Amino acid sequence: MKKIIVLFLLITCSHGFSHEITTNSTDLSVSYTMFYKKHITSKSTQTANTTLIVKDQESLFTFEGMMNFNQIQKERALTTADVLMNKVPVHFLIKSKGDQVEHFETIGSDSYSFKEKVNHSWKLIDRDTLIHGFVCKKAILNYAGREWNAWYAPEIPVSVGPYKFHGLPGLIMAINDREHVFSFIANEVKKGHFVFDSKIEDYFIKDGGKPFESINKDEFYKIRKKFSEMTINEKIKYSNRDEAAIPEIIVQGQQQNSPRLNTNANKKNYIERIE
Repeated sequence: MKKIIVLFLLITCSHGFSHEITTNSTDLSVSYTMFYKKHITSKSTQTANTTLIVKDQESLFTFEGMMNFNQIQKERALTTADVLMNKVPVHFLIKSKGDQVEHFETIGSDSYSFKEKVNHSWKLIDRDTLIHGFVCKKAILNYAGREWNAWYAPEIPVSVGPYKFHGLPGLIMAINDREHVFSFIANEVKKGHFVFDSKIEDYFIKDGGKPFESINKDEFYKIRKKFSEMTINEKIKYSNRDEAAIPEIIVQGQQQNSPRLNTNANKKNYIERIE
């Protein structure tokens, strides 16, 4: 299979909730729907399915589509059809243990990772609400340029949540930034025996390409910002700069039309609002 580079893919998801906390295992699998506005100028909100796995003192968070990539690549190489059926807005994966976080993400044809210590200073609020049958308490946080409102369930005594949010005395069931650019809400909580693969590459679209390069966090954000501001043609050239062969490019516009390859990119929203 040719190297596949994926640009501008969108996803939709369905809703529903179940919680199956019935076994004695300490492992959890939590499905969240992520609501997000893709660009700074976006008026509409899009959705994507994400998964959090909590095992012992560690957790892994990524998109459902990337969990599917991992399952497929245990058996065979990914195909273009696999990629189109498992669209994700950003190819990233977060591994956490306490306040130690490792961030994996692909930018074009490059794969990067960086480690950081994330020590959130939550403010607990004396307010309760009911989310899917769980009594949840409120907390607020300033993180990465945004103010976040979270609801956590003390009934589920794990100090984790979606993305890099952790440190509350209970599972984070819902969290959103004050401007509602990004929101996560749990739609399924399962307790049982779950695993996450230590071979991180298999969660990504990899075909004998470059291994993950460990870099400084600030350098990573500079590279991502630069890439996000390129035109599609510039992205293709950048992604193929070290290759003799032309990669297979999958490009999809919001209306399934062919986008203009030399149009300046719309400024994207990221969870970290870094100007």
